Amino acid sequence: MTEILMSTYNGEKFLREQLDSILAQTARVKLSVRDDGSSDGTCCILKEYENKYGVGVVYGSNIGVNASMMELLKNADPSCEYYAFSDQDDVWAANKIELAEKWLGSVDSGISALWGCMEELVNEDLKMISKMPEPRYLGDFYAAMIQNRMGGHTQVFNKALRDKLLRVPPGKMYVYDWVAYILASMFGTVCFERTVCGKYRQHGDNAIGYELSELAQIPRRLKRLFSGAFGRIAFQMDSIDEIFRGEMKSKHKKELGRFLAANRSFSKRIGYAFTTRFKRDNWLESLEFRLLYAAGAYKIREEKHGNRK
Repeated sequence: MTEILMSTYNGEKFLREQLDSILAQTARVKLSVRDDGSSDGTCCILKEYENKYGVGVVYGSNIGVNASMMELLKNADPSCEYYAFSDQDDVWAANKIELAEKWLGSVDSGISALWGCMEELVNEDLKMISKMPEPRYLGDFYAAMIQNRMGGHTQVFNKALRDKLLRVPPGKMYVYDWVAYILASMFGTVCFERTVCGKYRQHGDNAIGYELSELAQIPRRLKRLFSGAFGRIAFQMDSIDEIFRGEMKSKHKKELGRFLAANRSFSKRIGYAFTTRFKRDNWLESLEFRLLYAAGAYKIREEKHGNRK
């Protein structure tokens, strides 16, 4: 059985559709929700589903999505074989968890295994915009460290990965699902299901979404640059190095060590930018990473509260 973990925050507008799609799964599931201090009608909806369908709900204070999701994961049912993250505003295909369990069941339980899937990008009315872009370097450590290509809204994983993820404090994360993807890429195995398994809603309240064209990505990238997002990515990398350095493959340890050490001076950053093994999904994004690193955008900056969705 899979336990589905959902953190809600002021999600009354779309919440019912996602709850209904989870409860309609063809596989047997358990749904656990933590409300992160909503001030709209979210809690009333959750109480309804709690009373009518036995959904497990915790009503908490606002601690941010990283801490909220990790609180759910920490308290997850140990009798469940698998765990899944869920956003509050998507709609899942009825066979999503069934497909995930089929693959996860083929992997040795001692191996950290992460399953993700293709989803349609839709507008507020669930009208299709496009399919989400397929990852190019799926499960590649050198790509996973600087680009999250398996969003939490698609992720289903086993206990071995859960145990690894729980070792990372929420305050050491930039994004919880990105850490899950990195750890699976470092220590285990990753599967990307190309069957469309849900609808990922794009709307004005999304904390993180997809931009499909290079031109459309420019405003978001500029916003990330000036908000210090790249520095928080570096902080996440530094945290992973601190926690797992003794268990990492030597080639991964060496490259991550080079990334962190070269950050200390401009001349070293220039040198590293020309020799880095880290990469993104296309040459233009990889060039952008090199230029931003050389300019000091990846100087370590601590994440304080976590992204909100």
